[in-house]
Amino acid sequence: MTNAERMLARKPKTWIMNGIFTAIVLIAVIISFQGSSINLLRLQTIGVNLRIIGRQMVDINVDFFFGRGVYAFQEGVIYLTIETLAIGFLGTLVGAILALPFSFLASKNIVGTKVAKFGEAILVAIRVFPEVILALVIVKGFGMNALTGMLTIGIHSIGMLGKLFSETIDNMDKSSLEALEAVGATTITKIRYGILPQILADISSITLYRLDINVRSATVLGIVGAGGLGASMILSAENSNWDILGTIMIAIIIMVLTVDAISSKLRSKLV
Repeated sequence: MTNAERMLARKPKTWIMNGIFTAIVLIAVIISFQGSSINLLRLQTIGVNLRIIGRQMVDINVDFFFGRGVYAFQEGVIYLTIETLAIGFLGTLVGAILALPFSFLASKNIVGTKVAKFGEAILVAIRVFPEVILALVIVKGFGMNALTGMLTIGIHSIGMLGKLFSETIDNMDKSSLEALEAVGATTITKIRYGILPQILADISSITLYRLDINVRSATVLGIVGAGGLGASMILSAENSNWDILGTIMIAIIIMVLTVDAISSKLRSKLV
């Protein structure tokens, strides 16, 4: 017997454990289906229903798109799309501006390890609550409008942007900070001349990436009354107005693709 054959014979028989694990998973799946209460009649008609919905969704409601006829301009897709973009853009801008001081507080290069842990805890606390939950809280104070959506996205963005900004600060070249410390520069001076020139391109790229995410989030937040396309989308789905829903979906696809293309182009020039 060759050395290779002997080594192969000593190899653990992992296929036995893999087979046992696969069998357990299959049994668990089969058992779970027994209590799922699947409506077999609905499964038989789902194909027909999907074809009907699909035909209605591609029948674009032109009046609703442009906000004319029985629809006011403020109710049309064009206006709601602009509102959704504004919510995402302004929310990202507010979040980036407010995240910058929090990132300094969470950076070991600026405040040291002990204080940085406190800053990180604040950023984690901000990220704990999902955007929809945060919107439900804010809507009680500011009402069902676009301002609620902008504040929700702005506050929620602080947690993630602050974390990414602080990591950018911690990973930058520290030689400029050491030189400024050697001449007795203040903390403000170190931030102004030693940190911002190095991280400005990176934080701009991170902010643009967050803008992509926030534009998508702005469409969802409308469901809870935070402005934008979301409210019309959920109402059309609940009332089976598939032509209106299809019109909104097309607008969302165009909007997201456009924002993604522009932000990707800008990021490529920054990084």
